[in-house]
Amino acid sequence: MSKKGIIDYYNDTVEQWTEQWYKDSTMLPFLKECKKILNDKIDVLDLGCNSGYETRRMKNIGLNPTGLDLSEKCIAIAKNKNRDIKFVHDNMLNDLSYLGKFDAVISIASIIHIKEDKLELCFKRIYDILNDSGYLFMVVRAEEGKLDASYKTFNNHEYDREIYGYNKELLERKMNNRFIFIKEMKAHDNHWKYYFYQKSTIN
Repeated sequence: MSKKGIIDYYNDTVEQWTEQWYKDSTMLPFLKECKKILNDKIDVLDLGCNSGYETRRMKNIGLNPTGLDLSEKCIAIAKNKNRDIKFVHDNMLNDLSYLGKFDAVISIASIIHIKEDKLELCFKRIYDILNDSGYLFMVVRAEEGKLDASYKTFNNHEYDREIYGYNKELLERKMNNRFIFIKEMKAHDNHWKYYFYQKSTIN
């Protein structure tokens, strides 16, 4: 039997993510560090926002976020719970220039779903919507290759969530000089890496 894919998984499980993560502030220190680096810049894109829980936290700490996600159900719930935040249903690999420019793109466990042969396109899309000297803040998996965590069973359905881990060298190679490394922040556990980058002006 064929497995369901990423969109099906998040459409089918969005209620569980919403119930857990609107209450779980694990990512708040990371977001506060993003805010500190941004200083007085506030326009950010929450790339892969699910139902908007971290987007809500971004708003609460003084940022001006827009949320974007591949799952239509996630976006519907995000809009319903956060009437004061803009949410967009789209694929991060598409041309997002219609959204305008941002001071930062914040990607929390979303680039982990991008296959290696699409990574360079992903970073180009991010680069293109950032203001000059804008930032990319990423939460990615520490392990390498396609992870066992890709495979999940929920309500008797099997899913392939396509979760990938990449080392820093590979990520930066796929950035193709579009971003400059700033620093790494200590992650909440050893399955994750928190990376901070700034848009390059030499590309």
